[in-house]
Amino acid sequence: MNFSNNVTISGLIHHLSKKKQSYFPFSIRHENLWSDGTMRKDFLSARAFSKDLQEKLSRLEENTPVNVKGILRSSKGSGELYLDVSDVETLPELSAPVNTVKLSGAVHVIKAKNEGENATGKYTRFAVRQEDSEKGRDFIVVRVYDDDNGVMRKILAGKNDNDPVTVEGTLRSSRGSGVNYVRCGKLE
Repeated sequence: MNFSNNVTISGLIHHLSKKKQSYFPFSIRHENLWSDGTMRKDFLSARAFSKDLQEKLSRLEENTPVNVKGILRSSKGSGELYLDVSDVETLPELSAPVNTVKLSGAVHVIKAKNEGENATGKYTRFAVRQEDSEKGRDFIVVRVYDDDNGVMRKILAGKNDNDPVTVEGTLRSSRGSGVNYVRCGKLE
């Protein structure tokens, strides 16, 4: 099955660790105005594997404005969702925030705790499964919130394990746990 996986996010660099490892871990502090008028801050996990990107990122000061592109991956050990960075562009300033996720793959039904509720409403969780002979298998967690007439949840309810799915949305971090997930904006 062919799949797509494209992410673009603007925000401020937040360094996580200076320890030597096979990748450079950092997060992107992404801020945008929330529906209740407050400022929403997401800390989005990212990893740079290429040596060139690692060097570039290590030279950037904390809170440097950046535009980051890459793909979503899930950690093999913990299942933690992170952005596998392919490009970093420094920005003179942050104007309009950018946070776009477009991915497709196969539906993976999450059986345990697939529904939840938080300050923004009720949601259903599922994962988009992507398999690649080079990169392995990833399970990208998506939350589908109630919309005005429940259209997206109805579309999801009509899908079974392994059915093809396409999601457009934003990368978010849970306010409680800090866990990253895709907030679904469009589902097909």
